[in-house]
Amino acid sequence: MIKYLSILLVLFLGFPLEAQNVTLSAEAPKVVKVGEQFRLSFAVNARPSSFTAPEITDFYVLSGPNQSTSTSIQIVNGKRTSSYTITYTYYLQATGEGKFSVPPAKVIVDKKEYSSSPVEIEVIGGEGSAQSGTGTRPGGTAGTQQTEDVDVSEDLFVRVITDKKSIYRGEPVIAIIKIYTRLQIAGFGESEMPDFAGFWTQEIEAPKQLNLVRENVGGKIYNTGMIRKVILFPQKSGEITISPFKLETYIRQQVRQSRSPFDDFFGSSYSNVLKLLESKPVKINVKNLPGSAPPGFSGAVGKLSLNAEIDKTEALTNDAITYRVNISGTGNVQLLEAPRINFPPDFESYDPKVQTNVKNTDGGQSGKKTFEYLLIPRHAGNFRIAPVSLSYFDPGTGKYKTVSTQEFNLVIEKSEEEETVGVIAGRSKEDLKIIGQDILFIKDEDFRLYKIGKAFYGSTLFILIYIIAFGLFLLVLILRRKRIRRMQNLELVRNQRASKEARKRLKEAAVHMKKKELEAFYEAILKGLVGYLVDKLNIPVSEMSKERARKGLEKYNISEELIVEYLELADICEMARYAPTSVEGKVEEVYSRSMKVIGKIEQNLR
Repeated sequence: MIKYLSILLVLFLGFPLEAQNVTLSAEAPKVVKVGEQFRLSFAVNARPSSFTAPEITDFYVLSGPNQSTSTSIQIVNGKRTSSYTITYTYYLQATGEGKFSVPPAKVIVDKKEYSSSPVEIEVIGGEGSAQSGTGTRPGGTAGTQQTEDVDVSEDLFVRVITDKKSIYRGEPVIAIIKIYTRLQIAGFGESEMPDFAGFWTQEIEAPKQLNLVRENVGGKIYNTGMIRKVILFPQKSGEITISPFKLETYIRQQVRQSRSPFDDFFGSSYSNVLKLLESKPVKINVKNLPGSAPPGFSGAVGKLSLNAEIDKTEALTNDAITYRVNISGTGNVQLLEAPRINFPPDFESYDPKVQTNVKNTDGGQSGKKTFEYLLIPRHAGNFRIAPVSLSYFDPGTGKYKTVSTQEFNLVIEKSEEEETVGVIAGRSKEDLKIIGQDILFIKDEDFRLYKIGKAFYGSTLFILIYIIAFGLFLLVLILRRKRIRRMQNLELVRNQRASKEARKRLKEAAVHMKKKELEAFYEAILKGLVGYLVDKLNIPVSEMSKERARKGLEKYNISEELIVEYLELADICEMARYAPTSVEGKVEEVYSRSMKVIGKIEQNLR
């Protein structure tokens, strides 16, 4: 025992732990109904010396705080990483309507205090008791918004939501495509996105998987998920209509007679029903910009700033000078054009090198655009680069604004070296090319000579390669004919592939297990178990049942213990597909048992 403890101590001390920032997060549903029980949890990713619970006065505390701990350690390529989380959970019950705030919780870690954010929870009464003006903002948080485009009598619908209905030309508008459901969604089919005609679009990063959250819509609680989020820049004035979003959605509903062979095997009576969803068109009023635009205005809209920089103000003739103009802020940054700059006539200038670094967020497009100019002074003297101006329209104030850079005074001295190397500009004048490197020298490497009239065709090597190729052709032909004869015996082929197909299903289940897709995991395990016996015992899928499976296994003298183990696993998978909470925490156990059961049956059926 002491030896093993010593080894473990060396492992733990031999690899350094990665430092991590301490965070205390709070989680609770955004919307609940009066009388509904829900969970409020606080999670800290370190071991606290103390936990100070918030004062909960607006909800009835059923139990809590209930403490739970989770720890994980990984060692990859000699690098050790670990995570440690303590969760404090309350079970609460809503007692009255309104919007309430749970104060922050506090923990002390290494003598430092950390606080969570306040938790906002909205409590509504029975369905229909809330006012029609209660809804959700495009971002998904509870708020006030007109819901005249929502038919809350529907239990499933999609919407295209915009944060503004009236904007100026060039002003960005955020559009979000969301799904609202009170039903159990089994999956999605084809979809047709709006074409956003009349807009220049930019995608906002969104989760790849659909995460459903609860929202209050017209006095009803819906599970909502964001499908797509984009920034729209109108390219014309007038009324622009965003076309509807269409989506094929499969709803899981209970039916009297099951149609799936796997459901027949376990007597289930559920079916996936296809429903075509279509959002209502959204109209955006795009106003023209005011007519009093300043000179040089080129369509910039937003809140922008301008600055310029130069790498040196003293140089020799024919030296390269780098001059940069930076435009930063929020608005249509990516569409901005290079400002007009009047360089001294004694300077040779080239087309700018443009660098764009923008980020699309819920607040619109923000970032920086840099125009880098290469300047070559050809004569000595004192020169001035005048300030650069940029005019833009600020939709917040409804006025035009102009910003300018500082001026630069340059001192250019004559170079003492004679100009022995000429320079020419490329087509875009972005880079310089040196003349004098375009001479091709005589090749002086070794080379081979071949005798005239001597050919490879008909030589000994050619005949040898021909014989080998013909022999390989005959070998492939014989193997192929043998395989065709073997494939004609379908029963034998299915029997031989049964184990391979089953393990393929189990690999798919392992992928779903890592992604925590429990429903898909149990469905893959079930198909692997049932499909294995269908192929191995050569039983038609339509005739497969529990009794037929038992008789088939008993026919091959499979032990009763192994048969019971197989049927029990199939029951667990079927129960998990329609009642996931009943088998919570058994994912890894089910996967391991399934691998062993199929392996043992395969050994007995060989």
